[in-house]
Amino acid sequence: MRLLIGVFGVLAAIWCGYWVFAARTAESAGEAWFEERRAEGWAAEYGMFDVSGFPVQFNTVLTDVTLADPDTGVVWAAPRFDATAAAYNPGKITVDFPETQTLSSPFATMTITQETMRAMAQFTGTTLALDNGTAELAEVTLRSTSGWDVTLESGALGVSSTQDVANSYELSFEAANLRPSDALRLGVDPQSRLPDVFDTFKLDATIGFDAPWDRFAIERARPQPRRIELRNFNARWGQLELRAVGELAVDSRGVPDGRITIKATNWREIIALGEALGSIPPSMVKTLEQALGLLARLSGPANTIDVPVIFSGGLMRAGPFPIGSAPTLSLR
Repeated sequence: MRLLIGVFGVLAAIWCGYWVFAARTAESAGEAWFEERRAEGWAAEYGMFDVSGFPVQFNTVLTDVTLADPDTGVVWAAPRFDATAAAYNPGKITVDFPETQTLSSPFATMTITQETMRAMAQFTGTTLALDNGTAELAEVTLRSTSGWDVTLESGALGVSSTQDVANSYELSFEAANLRPSDALRLGVDPQSRLPDVFDTFKLDATIGFDAPWDRFAIERARPQPRRIELRNFNARWGQLELRAVGELAVDSRGVPDGRITIKATNWREIIALGEALGSIPPSMVKTLEQALGLLARLSGPANTIDVPVIFSGGLMRAGPFPIGSAPTLSLR
């Protein structure tokens, strides 16, 4: 009995020592990381940095966090950031985001509010390479200074690294009751024929990058897409429906090459929605409407299209009709 108590005492002492050492190391490494970012010219600030949770967890809390990358102009700010990991598996991390946070770029600022935004991810190795992860969303509102906002009742995001191709990740997303604001809905549909919420919004894709998503993706540069396999994109909003599948190769300049086949019902309203959200440049709207209108008249009902959008040489064409320059697919 004494032997068992002695063994237990030794193990408990070792565990306590491990926890204290790991917690202090994590706190020191986190503070050093912020110092390194500031030395590189970032705005990297926080109010409090604390690690607690003894003896079974590492609970990391930061308050009043701001991270601003001077090279890209991207700024993330939040009043609080919570990350939790089990002491026996510190590479598996759960992050709870605050009720309100902001994400800014040189183009717009987005305010994100939510009831729940929880992400769980498994990282591996000393570089903390992403192996897999999920995110749970509930009552999330995105409000942009570009003049639009949307709300979703719930959403699920999944990502996992592929085993056979390096730096490649399978991505899925599904939203339930995605609700555009009244202003956005009426801008697309002045007669108010569309329902309040999207019936369907799903994405299933595999994206290959030029580098892994790990700690250096934030510290140095974002990995850039090099291959996109879009297995399914399906968005249906009342009488509007958009489906897309296809594959693209992306060169080092971010120029795509390949084709995406698009099936769309009531496509003019879909173009108007894309313009309102800022995903379709106003300069391209008229060209798109003319090319797709001609294709629709040639293929059947004027409100429906089924056409390959071909990307080649930095240009796009819908079937045989040129529609302008291809977008640059790069992450800032």
